[in-house]
Amino acid sequence: MNLKDPLFTDSDRFASVTRQSPPERLGARTQATRDHETIRRWAADHGADPATGEATESGPATIAVNDGGVGIRFNFPGFAPFRPIAWDEWLGHFDHHHLLFVFEEQDTTQVATRAHDLSRSRGAEPGHDRDDWFQAERELRQWAGGGSPSVRYRIVKEDTDA
Repeated sequence: MNLKDPLFTDSDRFASVTRQSPPERLGARTQATRDHETIRRWAADHGADPATGEATESGPATIAVNDGGVGIRFNFPGFAPFRPIAWDEWLGHFDHHHLLFVFEEQDTTQVATRAHDLSRSRGAEPGHDRDDWFQAERELRQWAGGGSPSVRYRIVKEDTDA
């Protein structure tokens, strides 16, 4: 896969890019990017800090990571097993190794459709827009198995042969 756009969307992109077959994720859409600002924004939204387990110029290896050679990770609040590194080092590794950041985020179109259905089921009486939206989010999460689509991510090597 040779990406010409820095950001693209496809309903089964997470599975195809990460070479996995995850179950259908209601309420989520998959994005893949090489754009540094998009990655930094996602990390900030999720409290994720750049990290690695491997030895680099900034420090020694700290944890054995079996990730196919990707080498970079994120630490999250309350779960930080990797050695923190600066964004410049993280992004330098990302670019040097032709990596791709694949992540899920809420599919607002699916949420809006479900919220509209909820509103119509009540006779479309006004004043319940926020309640309908939050109920739609809860239902889609429940139908997807209860997990939040917004934290699933992978860092993969970009296939430049296609």
